[in-house]
Amino acid sequence: MAINIGTNFSYQGKRFLDNRQEIAENLNDLLEWDILVPEGFEVFVDGNWYVYDSSFNSSITGHFKRRPGYEEFLELDNAVFPITFTSISPAAIYEVGSTIVPTLSWTLQRKGEATIPVEVTVNGSSAGVSSDHLSYISPESISNNKDYVVRCIADSGSEVSATVSIKFYLKKFYGVSNKTSLDASDIAEFSSTWASSWTMGNTTFNCSGGKYPYYVIPSSLYNPNTFKMWIGGLRNTDLVLSTINITNSFGVTTEYTVIRLGTLQNGSPVISFSN
Repeated sequence: MAINIGTNFSYQGKRFLDNRQEIAENLNDLLEWDILVPEGFEVFVDGNWYVYDSSFNSSITGHFKRRPGYEEFLELDNAVFPITFTSISPAAIYEVGSTIVPTLSWTLQRKGEATIPVEVTVNGSSAGVSSDHLSYISPESISNNKDYVVRCIADSGSEVSATVSIKFYLKKFYGVSNKTSLDASDIAEFSSTWASSWTMGNTTFNCSGGKYPYYVIPSSLYNPNTFKMWIGGLRNTDLVLSTINITNSFGVTTEYTVIRLGTLQNGSPVISFSN
């Protein structure tokens, strides 16, 4: 390529001052180098400068080592401009008894711009990672809790990891009834949420006309030594307990503890279940 100097003429010289610098086209050429060169002789291969050092020996580049300072520069560049996630699939919850094939997706950026990683592993494997390195479909279905560690590496060597958790929970139920005991069909009419713990924050129970507030949780979560019920900030110990088996839509049968107040309530008490 001609290089224009000023406006009157152009220089037609080669890229290198020493034509030996043009001989190596790849790292294997460096490994097999047999041409006499002085110490410190430099060649440019695969986007990097390599320096000849007869005392250095590499199974990849022979007596050529990457120009001093490159690793330090790259380390600093990655520290200042790391690759980061701009989005990643959030944790997901499914009901106990279901079977799912986890799918994940993510986007990344570096130096303020969207970037595509050159390498991605999920739980240490590239199996299931898409060809564009921005999504994942699990090769296996799951029915139990599992964490997925997504590790992305940029072309600079900068890397970032994030964990996406897949959880399977039973449900817990809450509502009101004028009945002193319930069957499974009564409980199915109640509101529900995931039974990740026995606790529940302030919740309004509409007991107009005289009803019992009910709280129904998997028996595995109930501990009489720690369970506490609060009404309007005051603890209430007037509780009536029973157990019942409930089968969910996936055919899983679980023993539940049914908890209600011992006296009918009126109005709309605010109740919580916590330590």
